[in-house]
Amino acid sequence: MDEAPEKGFSWGPIIVAAIFVGMAVLAFWIVQDKKHQKEREAVMLVLDKELAADEQAVKEERQKLEEMTKSVEELRTRIQYGQVKDGKAAIEEFNKRAAEQRAEREKYVQMADQYNQKVAKYQQLSQ
Repeated sequence: MDEAPEKGFSWGPIIVAAIFVGMAVLAFWIVQDKKHQKEREAVMLVLDKELAADEQAVKEERQKLEEMTKSVEELRTRIQYGQVKDGKAAIEEFNKRAAEQRAEREKYVQMADQYNQKVAKYQQLSQ
């Protein structure tokens, strides 16, 4: 009575398949992570260049605004001390310069806000 022993369920192929699927998922995840990392680095590089240009533009705008403010204040002082020949024309010129200064200040504030938003985005990406 040599009976062959009963064969049980073979777990070997299932384990091999599970390991294969696990390795495939891991490989896919690594490839996707590297792809996202490269995309993020590309975006950061573009943002870095934009930030450099924007920073220079904001500095130039601030310098222009400071010069306009100085000019307006000098004219105000000359008018206050009566150092102008035609007071009415000087006041008109003052009002014109003050309006230009306010417009430039608004432009500067908008530029600075946009720059700060880009800086915040850049910092968020770099984390």
